[in-house]
Amino acid sequence: MFGKGDKVVYPGHGAAVIDCLVEREDDGAARSYLKLCLSRGLTVMLPVETAAQIGLRAVSTRAEVAALFELLREDEGPMPTTWSRRHRQNVDKVMSGAMLMAGEVIRDLSLMERRAHLSFQEKRLLAKAREVLISELTLSLDATTEHAEATLDAVLAEAR
Repeated sequence: MFGKGDKVVYPGHGAAVIDCLVEREDDGAARSYLKLCLSRGLTVMLPVETAAQIGLRAVSTRAEVAALFELLREDEGPMPTTWSRRHRQNVDKVMSGAMLMAGEVIRDLSLMERRAHLSFQEKRLLAKAREVLISELTLSLDATTEHAEATLDAVLAEAR
């Protein structure tokens, strides 16, 4: 169970801080909601009973961030050669909410971008994955967005 002030990751949207627990009546039944404040200034009301099903999780620890940085320094992982399959696989990874999976997408697409131009859709996906990951790094490292982005870029520059 999460409480006020907890730092969490909402899959596909990025890191958030739980502002409060709100009780509302929906269709005659009382429901509890977590009020999440996302890093982009958005607020989301998430039913408490669906939080686990959606994949809401605590932000990564510094040890998990260190593992992410090691992953980002590695060579590209295997990817489907067909664009549509590769794109679908990468979208699924980003939307999973798992930091390491988003890291794989960022690493692979960043390395691919060094060799050739990415399609418009892949550029958008790379930007989305970066946005989600940077929001989590900001809270995990207790840093500014600019520092988290600079750190991510520095680690990616070390990639093989």
